[in-house]
Amino acid sequence: MELLITPDEVKRLGRPIGNVDESKIRAFIKEAEHLSVKPVIGNELYLKLLEKGDIEDDYKTLLNGGSYTDSRGNVFSFMGLRVAISYYVYAQNVMSGDFESTRYGMVFKDSDYSTRISSKERSDCYNNALEVANAYLKDCLQFCKEKGLIKRASLKSPKILLRPIGI
Repeated sequence: MELLITPDEVKRLGRPIGNVDESKIRAFIKEAEHLSVKPVIGNELYLKLLEKGDIEDDYKTLLNGGSYTDSRGNVFSFMGLRVAISYYVYAQNVMSGDFESTRYGMVFKDSDYSTRISSKERSDCYNNALEVANAYLKDCLQFCKEKGLIKRASLKSPKILLRPIGI
């Protein structure tokens, strides 16, 4: 397995992305996995998930979500790593999804029937999706700790808040 999630799963599990080229979604998935997920869960667990993710029960549950009972008898449910990654991908698509690299440089894809969103609206949407992704990843991290999949880890991904200048 090359990635923890496929572009089709991203479209199905996260917020609707629309008709985005699969190569773009694959690039966003790689960025999300390597820059947001792997630093939190660790390289060792990340590689195990790539190797055994759909075979072993705890790895399957981590990827797909579900419910579990902790050592104190409390029952928890969580969405899973694939849903978290889907939200990171969505956030990345919000910030750069409509820009295209062409032989003429970077262009903004638009048509006569489109309405551009403001920088503030784009930032708000991005920040909201990132907040959801981080919350889902935090739940995955709790599952990992409870099941002994990782010893120590913390959700210390950078929180980047974008605000338009002058507002």
